[in-house]
Amino acid sequence: MENRANKFLWGTKFLMLTQIIKKSELDQYITTFGPGQTIFLEGDESQDLYILLSGHVDILKGNKNIAEINIGGSLFGEMSFFLGARRTASVKARNEVRAIRIPQEEIPNFLRDFPNVAEDITKLLAKRLNET
Repeated sequence: MENRANKFLWGTKFLMLTQIIKKSELDQYITTFGPGQTIFLEGDESQDLYILLSGHVDILKGNKNIAEINIGGSLFGEMSFFLGARRTASVKARNEVRAIRIPQEEIPNFLRDFPNVAEDITKLLAKRLNET
């Protein structure tokens, strides 16, 4: 059952990612990070949202690796935007990473254009809350 749920989740992310990539005005937000490069630091004031296109990122609290993300279409950086707060963790590229960086001021428009992303964020935040 778990494997089926993971396949469905990956398939959903893939479809969402395909829709997002087709939107040419988002091309300007595609960015690349080299291996070991910091994407953002815990405590930063930035509130941009990231969508992983390819690569592998580590999520760190202090020096402790608390999570990793390596599935295209996965989101990160959403907590600071929704909390209106500083970054709660650091994110570093484990290998070459390509991501879409949605600037804070563009996130409401992005979520209006892609309501499935808002639904994914809601599920992600609920899951994190349940795990604490």
